[in-house]
Amino acid sequence: MSAATAQSDSNRSVWTLILAGAALIALLALAAWSWQKFVQAPSEQSRPVPIYLSINKIETKMSDGSVLAFKFGLQLQDAKDQKALGPYAPAFRTMVETMTTELSYEDLSRPDSMTEMGGYIQYTLNDYLTQQGLPQRIQGVLFEDWLLLM
Repeated sequence: MSAATAQSDSNRSVWTLILAGAALIALLALAAWSWQKFVQAPSEQSRPVPIYLSINKIETKMSDGSVLAFKFGLQLQDAKDQKALGPYAPAFRTMVETMTTELSYEDLSRPDSMTEMGGYIQYTLNDYLTQQGLPQRIQGVLFEDWLLLM
């Protein structure tokens, strides 16, 4: 019976060694994860979230009788600008609506027309802010909806 007991002790010690090794590997993995998660400073900073001032939908009849319906947002520098420019949103909407009545279907049917129109809106509204004694705060224009009917 002593040979059976010796083999049983040998199996037990092998399993103990395997479990101890697995526990050590798990402990090292947990330590490495904790180090990356809680101790080490992030290597890259997170991107800033863009701030937009949304302008109500505009439906306008253009110079050639075509209809343009669109909604857009103004990309701002920070959240304080959103509060400061909020009261100007109706004036912005009116200015853009007036500007689009002078356009035609042909003006807006080109592939780059939305980009050009966004740049012109940005320029015009920043110029208006300058006339009002405010700094230029509009960084871009995002069209949320765009429908051009002939």
